[in-house]
Amino acid sequence: MKTILLFLFLEIIFLPLSALATPNNQVLIDVLDTNGNPLNKSNRYWITPAYTTMDGGGIRVANLGSDLQEITMCPTSVVQSHLPTDDGIAVYFTPKNPKHQKIVESTSVNIHFYFDYPLCSNLNAWKVDNLVSEVLPILHTISTGAKDESSWFQIKPTTNRKYKLVFCLFDTYCQDIGVVSQSGYHRLVLSDNPKPFVFKLDDRIGMAAEV
Repeated sequence: MKTILLFLFLEIIFLPLSALATPNNQVLIDVLDTNGNPLNKSNRYWITPAYTTMDGGGIRVANLGSDLQEITMCPTSVVQSHLPTDDGIAVYFTPKNPKHQKIVESTSVNIHFYFDYPLCSNLNAWKVDNLVSEVLPILHTISTGAKDESSWFQIKPTTNRKYKLVFCLFDTYCQDIGVVSQSGYHRLVLSDNPKPFVFKLDDRIGMAAEV
């Protein structure tokens, strides 16, 4: 009995600092960047492929001709950069739980691109297109716009410091995010084949992307 109690005590002592127990005994584990540090809602990060290849770089926006893009002249299609050396456009995360300073695995967050061009600054939240459609099957692409119920995502672990992005509707329906070829880009879409990503800290001060 003493041996079992000692083992449990040692497990508690050596629990990673990134894991916090909530009152309902749910363990919250921080999402980590490529340096091994927890993602913080006050920082910006590049979302880049988990595995280095020659077929694309980080995540950014492109103009693929949606109605909103025609009206606002703002690129709103979320895509993977053509260039492997391009980290894309930095994003920041807003947790659904305002008490969370750090970004926690498998909890709801909004994802926002960081740019300050006045015409597009209010259209920087990621969202899922075509959630309600009378035409089936429909491709659920990822775009940017004003935040709404289609703007809640989660970050789930795959392997060491590698993650997949997941869209969750009211925490009852979740779907992975992958890529498909569209208009010469790798477009982010809801998919059964998730694409793994990593998060690289953007440590530039006061620099926003030009759209």
